[in-house]
Amino acid sequence: MIRYVKLHNYKSLVNLYVDFMKTKTKAKNLILIYGENGVGKSNFATSFYTLNETMRTLSSIEMWKKFVEDNSEDLKENEYKDFFETHFRPRFKDTEMIIKDCKTIGSTDNLILEYGFVYKGKNGIYHIEMDDNEIVSEKLEYVINKNQTYYFDLKPNSMKININIFKDKDYYNEFNKLLEQYWGKHSFMSILSYEIEDKKNGYIRKKICNNLYAVLCYLKTMCTKVKGGNHSEFGMMGTQHQMMGKLDKGKISIKKEEELNKVEFVLNEFFTTLYSDIKKVYYEREYKENYIKYNLIMTKLIYGKLIDIDFKLESTGTQNILDLFPYLISACEGQTVIIDELDTGIHDLMVNSILENISRFIKGQMIITTHNTMLIESDIPNENIYVFNVNGNAEKELIAITDFNGRIHKNINPRKKYLNGVFGGIPTVSDVDFEDIIDNLK
Repeated sequence: MIRYVKLHNYKSLVNLYVDFMKTKTKAKNLILIYGENGVGKSNFATSFYTLNETMRTLSSIEMWKKFVEDNSEDLKENEYKDFFETHFRPRFKDTEMIIKDCKTIGSTDNLILEYGFVYKGKNGIYHIEMDDNEIVSEKLEYVINKNQTYYFDLKPNSMKININIFKDKDYYNEFNKLLEQYWGKHSFMSILSYEIEDKKNGYIRKKICNNLYAVLCYLKTMCTKVKGGNHSEFGMMGTQHQMMGKLDKGKISIKKEEELNKVEFVLNEFFTTLYSDIKKVYYEREYKENYIKYNLIMTKLIYGKLIDIDFKLESTGTQNILDLFPYLISACEGQTVIIDELDTGIHDLMVNSILENISRFIKGQMIITTHNTMLIESDIPNENIYVFNVNGNAEKELIAITDFNGRIHKNINPRKKYLNGVFGGIPTVSDVDFEDIIDNLK
């Protein structure tokens, strides 16, 4: 779970610190973030995806090299650049690309991402800092022998590594050589992540301490669903369920049909509860030699008749709910989940029902940006509701509404206070003269 986030020169968030602690020892498991359009809600959510990107830069480069080798005969030289820009680059970036995309425009200071986290009841901190070209500082703190201490603290002229995070002295020396070769262009975590992927299964786990491996997995598998430009979406889904990444249609090994059956059962329960007109949800199956092609079907009551409808014909809102489903499950199973604009295309009452129901079962953490003000009046505690506040100098802070001056009295409606601008975070607009606009167009 995330305890706090500190961002410096990250996109529009020049200097931001937010605390997500419920008590001194426990982080909040559900967080709703409000704010006017363009204030930085999506940038805040995207920072978690950027964190994940910093941990796979080396893997991305190696994947690109392999792609070039495997396709050298099929793609002409001038086609590589087009393919890279349109297909590969949006998903796999190196450090320079991350800096170019994320560093505040016109900033001369370094870009800093810092996340305080709680894992298995113990506090940790991960910090990474970049100048205009590369990583200039990286630090991880977590528990060794019950005490929080540094695992590594890296700067160009000071490479401090706690030898206790390695079980094998030879591998410690080997990894130090990798740091000399790659660090700066790639982070410690990215190098270690690539080592785990590149070596045979389980090899690196025997060489490093269990806590280092666990923290790397935790930070890498935080689930993010964020908005991009031109109404695009991207993110990271870390889940133990094979099918969660492709719920509408796909194929699965016949040996894993039981997984298909389980997902079919829970989707039926989920959608028939949410929708009065959906009476059954099931997978249409086509059996091949060693795999099953599946396609999601919804049986709906329409004008008194039960009709099977291919899920691809469903409304945008219903499709958005299916996209959200794996993230909801991940939060219930203990993972940290970040969702930008959860309510897109979904009725306010349905969003309200989903969140009120899931809030009791979240074992991990959900951080959500939203415009649905009905949630402020729901059973979700006021201390879990955060608002981006902007002062006269356009300086931003993200704080819980219970931390504003003049605490909320139990008899005062917090939603009404939000809509009246007491907490900030709402657009201030003047009347638009459309008649004048039309006249000018003429």
